[in-house]
Order: sequence, then C-alpha cells, then structure tokens
Amino acid sequence: MTELSERQLRPRHLVLGVVLALLVGAALITGVGRVAGFADIRRALEGADLRWLAVCAIGQFIVFAGYTGALRHTIADGGGPWIPSSLLVRVVLASFAATQVFAFGGIGGLALLYWLLRRVGLGRDAALVRLIGLNTAVFLVFGIIGWGAAGWALLAGEAPLGMTLPWLVCIPVVLAAARWFTAPSRVSRWTSATDGLARKALAIGVGAAAWVRRCLATHDGRRLLLWAGCYWLGDIASMWAALRAYGAEPHLAALVAAYTTGYLVQLLPIPLIATGGVDAATTFLLNALGVPLELALVGVVTHRVFAFWLPVIPGSVFALSLPSIGRALQAAARAEPQPGQPCGRPVR
Repeated sequence: MTELSERQLRPRHLVLGVVLALLVGAALITGVGRVAGFADIRRALEGADLRWLAVCAIGQFIVFAGYTGALRHTIADGGGPWIPSSLLVRVVLASFAATQVFAFGGIGGLALLYWLLRRVGLGRDAALVRLIGLNTAVFLVFGIIGWGAAGWALLAGEAPLGMTLPWLVCIPVVLAAARWFTAPSRVSRWTSATDGLARKALAIGVGAAAWVRRCLATHDGRRLLLWAGCYWLGDIASMWAALRAYGAEPHLAALVAAYTTGYLVQLLPIPLIATGGVDAATTFLLNALGVPLELALVGVVTHRVFAFWLPVIPGSVFALSLPSIGRALQAAARAEPQPGQPCGRPVR
C-alpha cells in the first residue's frame, strides 16, 4: 500500500481521472437528460434559488471535518499521538482524490489511510486493524442511519417495501453477527490464529470489529462515532439543499432512504463508479420516490459539484505532495501523546 501512495500517484493519473470523470458525468447528464427532457431541465435551472448552494458548501465542510475528527480519534486511541487536524485533513482530501479520480477505485483511498497509520508509528497488523476499524465505525453509523430512514419511510408510506425491507432485515442480522464474533469469550480465539491468508484476514477483521465494540463502551470512542455521524449528516444535508435549490421537497425519510441506497453503488470496487453509477442510481431512486426526474437530476449533479469536483482540486494537490506530508506526520507523531481513555489495549 505504501508503494501505491508514494510512487504511483502521478500527474498523469490525475489528468486521466479528471477526463474520465468528465466523460462519465457528461454521459450521465446526456442519458438521463434525454429521458427527463432537456427543456424541463433548462426550466429547472432557470428557476434555481442559488442561496441553497451555501448550505451545500457547509454540508461538505462538515463531511470532511467529520471524517477528519473520526480519523484523529482513531490514531489517538491507546495513547497514540494527537495529530493536528490541519495535517490530517490534507491526507483525508488526498485519500478522497485517490479514491475518486486516480483510477484505483476504492483501494487508492484505503492505501493512503494505511500509509498515514504507518507513518504515525503503527505496525502493519495494527494499522490494518485501525484502518478497517475506522471504516467499520463509519459504516456502522451509515447502517443505523439507513435502517432508521427505511423504517421511517415505510411507516410514513414514503418508500416501497422493496427498498426498505432489505435495510430493516439485513442491518439487525449484521449487527447480531458482529456481536457474536466480537464476544470477549471468542475474540482471542478468532484473532490468535493467523496461519494462512484466510485465517489472518479473519483475525484482522474480527480484531477491527472488536476494536469498534470497545469504542462503544468509552467516552472517547463514542466521540469517534459522533464524528462519523457528522460525516454522513453533512452529506445528506448537502444533497437536501441541492434539491431544495430547484424546488424539490422530498420527505426527509424518503430522501435519506434514496441517499443511503444509492450510496451502496459507490462501494463497488470499480474506478469512477462514484462519478456515474451512484449519481444515476440516486437520481432514479429519488424519481421513484416522487421527485420529478429533471429536478432529481439537476439536484444530484449539483450535489456532485460540491461533493466531488470542488474537494478533488485540493485533494489532488495533496495527493501529489505526499512525501512532504509524510515528513510532517512523522514529526507530529513524535510529540506527546494525547491523554485520555483508550478504546482498547494499544496495538503496536
């Protein structure tokens, strides 16, 4: 993963990624626009209330602040260093750019975060546990939001059973399985057997889930989850404001249900899926829930401007300047560790 972070992120990857993203975005607008009707899209744009765009920007600020805060608490766990937020946000933006436009799919962003955890002093296995644990915590909050929105939308009659039932069934099953695997009486058994690739992967995964479970029992750990909540709620608020800018007013439960379901497309390990697949999925999901197709399209595209195109500019710059960021991280890691209650035993 370190090789990917420092040697393979080149300007040509940025140029290629941006060109492909533009092509995918143009294809989305052209394809869905033909169905929605370009005349209706033009009228929607002409009637836009641009004041809502400020809310879109504020929402994205909360997104990156939320993930940075969660990452900061992840590093500080177990007596780790308290890295300045101004430094961490550069890595977060760089990991975003690596995920979105450097043509590596989701692995690019994960590789950069692993690189970060190694730079601040964690060993290989410990860095993997923290990396997977961080994202497990973030998506635990995502799952809870999706489950709550699905239940609310179903009760309010705002979403069909086919969209809500999978959330209502799968999230409790996943949480029950995680609770079983991470029971204190079983964790040592799962994490001690590391012979063979499959058993080692299982040990890392269970160790990460157990780390999240320990976080839930501590004040500092719960703050990590609060930061993760800011990450998701900021993006949902940004999407809501983008739709309101064009006069669309979907029920909040329906909006969140469409957002969370559409976001699942982004988790597929396909380069540039976030610039096309997730937008198309969210557009049609919003339309299925009652938002006119032209308003859903312009709202989703506007959200993408703030969630993708604006952050990718500084993110790409930071991704291309990783050596200097790495030196700053190592210097910050040598500072005094932040006192506080850890989520669990330090893993070095």
